[in-house]
Amino acid sequence: MRIFDLTNVSEFHQVFPELTQAQFETAMLFCLGLSQGEIAHLRSVSYSTIKQTLEDIKVKLDFYSINNLLAVFQIRLFIFVLTRCTIEHRTK
Repeated sequence: MRIFDLTNVSEFHQVFPELTQAQFETAMLFCLGLSQGEIAHLRSVSYSTIKQTLEDIKVKLDFYSINNLLAVFQIRLFIFVLTRCTIEHRTK
């Protein structure tokens, strides 16, 4: 069984500078479609901690609903990938 290592995506955290590392990890797992219970298990924290973290993210990013996070995550991921492609293309 493969294990998802959150350290492999640490560079992407720069796209969400307003989030703490814990908030970023929770947001990323949420956007990947994991349930709050699954996120709690993976992060070795309680369900209520994940619920509060998602609420904190919603407030910090000024979202009406935490589901807005998915759209923003996808847009920022797209921009991140385009930026990385441009940088790599320029250096070659």
